[in-house]
Amino acid sequence: MTITIDDIKATIEVIFKQRIANLIAAGTKGRVLFCIKNTELDEDETFRKRVFGSAVFSLDKDEAQLEKQIKQIFNGGAIQVTVLEYKTTLSSVVEQINLLDWNWLFTTDSTEQATVASYCKEKKKFGLVYNLQADSMYVVSCNNPSAVLADDNATVINTVELLPILIGVIAGCPYNQSISYKVFNELKSVELPSEIKYGQCTLYNEVEGVRVASPVNTLLTLGENITEDMKSIAIVEDMQRLKEDIIYAFRTGYKGKYKNKYDNQCLFFSACNYYLEQLEDLGVLDPEYDNHVDVNVKKQRQMWIAVGKDADEINKMSDMEIKKLTFKKMIYPLVNAKFLDAIEGMSMEVEMY
Repeated sequence: MTITIDDIKATIEVIFKQRIANLIAAGTKGRVLFCIKNTELDEDETFRKRVFGSAVFSLDKDEAQLEKQIKQIFNGGAIQVTVLEYKTTLSSVVEQINLLDWNWLFTTDSTEQATVASYCKEKKKFGLVYNLQADSMYVVSCNNPSAVLADDNATVINTVELLPILIGVIAGCPYNQSISYKVFNELKSVELPSEIKYGQCTLYNEVEGVRVASPVNTLLTLGENITEDMKSIAIVEDMQRLKEDIIYAFRTGYKGKYKNKYDNQCLFFSACNYYLEQLEDLGVLDPEYDNHVDVNVKKQRQMWIAVGKDADEINKMSDMEIKKLTFKKMIYPLVNAKFLDAIEGMSMEVEMY
């Protein structure tokens, strides 16, 4: 069967269309991995995995607390909860965690909060912990000491018991919104920490109910390519979504299918630019900005010089000449995009005459 240029281009665009359709339906986020310690596992079991697709289920009486916490996650907006029980330590099931499909990871085991933070920082995946300063855009921390549930008994929950409620809201939040919009109906009130700190996703009591004071991750240290915007949970989730979708489209619709010449690279960049336009329509990217993907000319120059090409010769070449001078088996996309954060505050002045 002969494949035309249009067929090739369409294949990549179809992959992006599928990813966009899932994004609209929140199918590309909302999956929570809930890790819990269970020393009662059978002798031949080092772990046990169960997947829940909705809040409509029931567990045995001896798992009433687990059932309650899973339903709290779903009530926040999550679309899937995977419960991974481990017998000894969270580190002992890292290989299982690596194999599972999830967007947000947490545990109510107070002794394993640092493990979750370390894992998520290393793997660059999202995790929620209690009262840690991980200094990472991938780790969110809640530091409220306690809260009162909005139930008939006004049940008090403490420290890590808050995490199932919060992670459901974070994981289930639409891409075009921020968790600060959410009123936590499951909570009657929260206790503020004795010390308010930057880098903590602290809950507070508002007129409408319990809300998030600042929808941030634990990132504090800024530097090259690490900006103030990356402290926002919404911004970093959008960044992760874009990165994962482009990598997926490259891997499944482009890799190995074409020789590495500039015209073929343009097919992929064209599909990527189509995808960015869809993200503009969804409110993820700013439509007033020139969001686009093209060859990273600076990087491609550096790569040719690094393998021994004459630096003066390479630096004299125009940007278009460098684009056409493709580098071995590699392409170097440069994504230029402006992500939209949610409106969080207002500064109003009234002029009177």
